[in-house]
Amino acid sequence: MMTQTFSADLVLRGGTVMTMTDPHSRGESLAVGIRDGRVLAVSAEPQVSSMIGPSTQIIDVAGMTVLPGFIDSHVHFTQTGLGNLGHHAYGVSARKELLEIIADAARATTAGDGVLVHGVHLAGLDQRLTRSELDAIDSTRAIMVVEVGAHGCVLNGEAIERVDLPASTPGLGSDGVFIAEANTRARYRFYSSVVSDELRAKALHRAARMAAEVGITTVHALEGGSLSDGRGWLPQRDVEIHLQEQQRLSIDTVIYFQSTEVQQAVHWGLPRIGGCVWVDGDYDEHTAALVEPYADRQDCCGSLYFSDAELNGFAERAHTAGLQISMHAIGDAAIEQLLNAYERALRRSPRPDHRHRIEHFSLPTRAHIHKAAALGVALGMQPNFALVTGALPKREDPPTGLVAYLGYDRWRRRHPYREILDAGLLVAGGSDADPRPMGPLIGLQALIAHPEAERRLSPYEALQLYTLNGARIAFQEAHKGTLTAGKRADIVVLADNPMTIEPNRIAEIPVEWTFVRGTPVYKRGH
Repeated sequence: MMTQTFSADLVLRGGTVMTMTDPHSRGESLAVGIRDGRVLAVSAEPQVSSMIGPSTQIIDVAGMTVLPGFIDSHVHFTQTGLGNLGHHAYGVSARKELLEIIADAARATTAGDGVLVHGVHLAGLDQRLTRSELDAIDSTRAIMVVEVGAHGCVLNGEAIERVDLPASTPGLGSDGVFIAEANTRARYRFYSSVVSDELRAKALHRAARMAAEVGITTVHALEGGSLSDGRGWLPQRDVEIHLQEQQRLSIDTVIYFQSTEVQQAVHWGLPRIGGCVWVDGDYDEHTAALVEPYADRQDCCGSLYFSDAELNGFAERAHTAGLQISMHAIGDAAIEQLLNAYERALRRSPRPDHRHRIEHFSLPTRAHIHKAAALGVALGMQPNFALVTGALPKREDPPTGLVAYLGYDRWRRRHPYREILDAGLLVAGGSDADPRPMGPLIGLQALIAHPEAERRLSPYEALQLYTLNGARIAFQEAHKGTLTAGKRADIVVLADNPMTIEPNRIAEIPVEWTFVRGTPVYKRGH
């Protein structure tokens, strides 16, 4: 609250403002002044006149709520744009319907080009999809159907020839279904040959528009990979095109290079490396690494994609190069292995405030939570994965879904947000788009209205995950995350207040405006 000697370029007045600087606030009637892309002042109505000059634009946001722009800490950005632009089957569970979509995609694809279909939940299909069915659609063109969670794919014969993997590659299915390393290598080679640079750039701008529509002003973009380290599931070219387009995007992006190639990240000038560099896989493919066997497959504990020596070596190289590290670990065995690698690197080369990340952190033990806190590890988590649809499962119910994979007791351990925050860990909220839609309000509702206390946060705590914590986990808290004088004017204006609205309606709140550096990049109805 201060008198300004310079007038604002833009003033938002009449609304309820959540500055995200006071945990006890539910919003105040304030005006926000913006000058040269930064917050000039946040003032009570009697002081507004000091910000207004002859050229000041005034936007009346009466009845609306003004917040710092949302930050999504985990988006496969190019993939999200490609999935929206191209052929996809999100939400499709009937194999017959899926085959019709694939056939339509094949007919719409230029002769000689590969056919790529996104967004299929392979484990959720009513019948298994195989190579022979794709060959029946078109055996002359390469067809790849990619699993929505990125941990599997199905190829026809021509696509199998195009990716040309050795028969000994782990996860190589004779029926065209690839998982584990076969999925990683097949995806890399197929995307490298099918996706043009022009399409990559178009996908980035489409994804930026999609983010702005849901109030996101900054995305942590998990991009590309490197086949040379055997772990890249997307081409390095994705990062190169993103770096070229980054300043032209309508929102801000923070690029994470999904590779263990430390020198390449250093060459690009990136202060970080990783993202979804997989320490393990996912539950649907039984590749998430568990300490004890899967409940529905007593012969299987999933897959650790690194040996201890490989993971320790990468963590030490990246850490000593001064990079922030981020890696995907879902199961408790993968979380254990990654925490041990971080601990070893920090013991050998102590570095305060490193903010090395674990993505997902889905099934930690209590010991993992406290070890992560002691090491100063930060967490990029996705509250939409903790959602429960319908009635809560009971121990005596027939096991379905995640309970069938994990068993009831392990299922109860998933995503314990309350315990994680109480332990003092830095947690940022993300969507994991493309598998899930971008939408911080979806995540907020999942956290605030969750039927299980272990996964429920207060409205203010939940908002922090998508504002200040999202800034902090990328070392950007000096510039973003709160509405305070001098910070960037990245702002979202909502039609209602998530602090006071009935929790089960939060995801329905319309986004009215999204501003990046004080410039409107989205307005509802336009």
